[in-house]
Amino acid sequence: MKIGKETQAQARRLIRLCLDEHGLLQEDTVRQIASAIAERRPRGYMALLSAFTELVRLQKQKHSAVITSAVPLTPDEQQAIRSKLDARHEGLDYSWKVDPALIAGFTVRVADDFTDASVRSRIEQLSRI
Repeated sequence: MKIGKETQAQARRLIRLCLDEHGLLQEDTVRQIASAIAERRPRGYMALLSAFTELVRLQKQKHSAVITSAVPLTPDEQQAIRSKLDARHEGLDYSWKVDPALIAGFTVRVADDFTDASVRSRIEQLSRI
């Protein structure tokens, strides 16, 4: 679906209405805006909903952390990682995954930031030398 510049601008204005003073997404406001668009069905509403949905997805991605470890982390280890990430980022939603292919260690992805502290990546680095 082709989304025009004006529709993109409208979607950006709507997403700004959904952010609180700290830049965090207010999900209840998102639902209200999406429902209002769907009910009123203004011209080009499908494109507007599509653009708005994409901006919501990107905003949620900015505030989500995915931590992947080789083995399940203990609550103390999770808390240590949380405290370090909370010092850098505000209002993160955490997701914990296990991937034995990492061998040992973990990876952290917050939006576009990726930190790899796994043994697998170290072995790959050594194999390139």
